[in-house]
Amino acid sequence: MSSPKDWTSNDAAALTLTAPSTPWGLPRPAYKGRSVANLLPSVLRALGQEFTAGPPLAPPLSGDLDPFEGRRAEGTMVVVQVDGFGWYPFADWARRRPDPLAAAWGDMARPITSVFPTTTVSALTSLSSGVPPGRHGLVGPLQYLPRLDVTADILRMSRSDRPGAEELVGPGWSPSTISGVPSVFRRGLRGVALSRRQFEGTGFNRVLYDGAEYVGYSTASDLAHLLGELLRRPQPPPLVMVYWDELDTVHHLRGPSGPLFEFEASRIAHLLAHVAERSDIDRQRNTHLFVTADHGQVAVDPARQIRVDLLPEIATEMARPLAGDRRAGYFTARWGRLDALKEALRRNLPPGTPIVPMSEAVAAGLYGPPPYHPELVERLGDLLVLVPVPYGLLTPRLRVESRAAEFLGSHSGLEPEELLVPLVSGPLGSFRRPDRGESPPGQR
Repeated sequence: MSSPKDWTSNDAAALTLTAPSTPWGLPRPAYKGRSVANLLPSVLRALGQEFTAGPPLAPPLSGDLDPFEGRRAEGTMVVVQVDGFGWYPFADWARRRPDPLAAAWGDMARPITSVFPTTTVSALTSLSSGVPPGRHGLVGPLQYLPRLDVTADILRMSRSDRPGAEELVGPGWSPSTISGVPSVFRRGLRGVALSRRQFEGTGFNRVLYDGAEYVGYSTASDLAHLLGELLRRPQPPPLVMVYWDELDTVHHLRGPSGPLFEFEASRIAHLLAHVAERSDIDRQRNTHLFVTADHGQVAVDPARQIRVDLLPEIATEMARPLAGDRRAGYFTARWGRLDALKEALRRNLPPGTPIVPMSEAVAAGLYGPPPYHPELVERLGDLLVLVPVPYGLLTPRLRVESRAAEFLGSHSGLEPEELLVPLVSGPLGSFRRPDRGESPPGQR
């Protein structure tokens, strides 16, 4: 087993990335080169893909994070997106090294930030488009869509107050109805999306992967099998984007847990090791793997989840339903009642809860730099509310109302545990199990 890694530089980077940098004493995403929005621009540069038309990409990763340092790369790029894979439990797993692969992953990892809000809808869209949320316009799982005049549940592409799914996806619907930036596949990059079979064809997955070949997996072993098949094609795709959701699911239901994280981290590490060990030497050398995440999670208390629609003092001042997410709520006031809404929130929310004018949140860079989606101001509303841990904001979504308050883990805010995620990067051969013999030449 290799000697323990010196984590001094990673610890210092984590402290820098999570240092308070807003007027509300919270950090902000590192959109200049150390966030998930910067990963695809680096991958595209390495693949020699340039977009001369359309919205500009975010900057590429900072030089010390970019394995290609601006050079062209050979072979396939694989981006594995592990939902809920936060930096702090990852670092604990990699340091303690309960699994032979944990130390190897730790050696290849650096901390980066997610986007804001730290939630799947916003972060995965940034990962697939290469731009921050303010530019693509998906600023939360629940958000107002002016063109349709509804507060929508983006994951289900339906009205937020109805139990149906995909009801907003009609004959005239397209991803551009929702996102202001096409996926990199629609902009000309050939690639494959490897995700759950049941997500194929859904509105949100069309936003993420429009233009890509979609390959749906059923189980963990099926994911590994299909990824190996993609890489063994005579002409493998330049980019494969993989999505894994089970860690996030179990942490929502059971709360952030070291043992659960360790189990899931080892599971995905062994899945990728299986793929690496069954690939030939050239593909182990020339395929580059990135593993990252959309957010981490924090513990929430079911008894401290706040149903604002059941608080008349607040609800009567709201022009439309609550949007955003549990830990980052978007409020829109009735005409002329903004101050009244602020005061109602102050009286009914936990003391010290940041209640931020949305114009200040945008100006502070929470959603990234301009140019912005043309509907950004309307989509966000008037006020951003960031409730402290372990509180959350609930909405009466009919399909989940019976179980919504039972969640023990959540995200979307700016706590360090939500914001910081790992970027694990290396040639495919580096993801082999250390006890499976020597790595191919050039990977030691």
